[in-house]
Amino acid sequence: MEQPCYKCGASVEDGTPFCGRCNAPQIRVSGPEPLAAPAATPEGTIEQYTSHPSPPPSALEWPQAWFCAGIALLAGIFIIAVSKSTGLGMLAAGFLSVVLYHRRCPAARVTPGMGARLGAFAGALGFAAVAVTLALWTAFRSGKEIHDAFLSYMQQNAAQSSDPRVQQVLVLFNTPEGFTFIMIFSLIVTLVAFMIFASVGGAIGAYLLHRKERP
Repeated sequence: MEQPCYKCGASVEDGTPFCGRCNAPQIRVSGPEPLAAPAATPEGTIEQYTSHPSPPPSALEWPQAWFCAGIALLAGIFIIAVSKSTGLGMLAAGFLSVVLYHRRCPAARVTPGMGARLGAFAGALGFAAVAVTLALWTAFRSGKEIHDAFLSYMQQNAAQSSDPRVQQVLVLFNTPEGFTFIMIFSLIVTLVAFMIFASVGGAIGAYLLHRKERP
């Protein structure tokens, strides 16, 4: 294939280093290719990356949970002493534990599930306090004194009830095996009741806080 000489215009075959008429060199150096333009979005603007704030922590900080549950339990014990209602006291203890935890850890997002766990923890602490008190009380009394004290308490409650099953429980309570069974069963029921009432209070507290923070 031929092309004209850039100097004299004579025809020169490709690959010939010099023109046969004017002896002009025919080597050409291609210049750099232009850089490609940055890609644009369909709207014609270049995308920019924006940083997103990290989500707030969603796990309980147990050192704070211990403190808040303990303070809430003291308030719950006071409510029990005033109202004579253990369920109401544990419900309040679970609720207050979530409120106190939210104040001490404002960056934490307390979900109803976390509130229920925190409330159940407060209920477990309440049962531990009852168990320790009962252990200290029994340590300085004989078995007969403990039996008579519980029997007197049950007889007072039985006098206010017309259910015949209450009398059967009293008969069972007077046997050593029945006394042991009723004491263990009562402790288990107390633990479950404390944790249920307190966990419900904690879930309610977390739900109300979540609604309050919702824009």
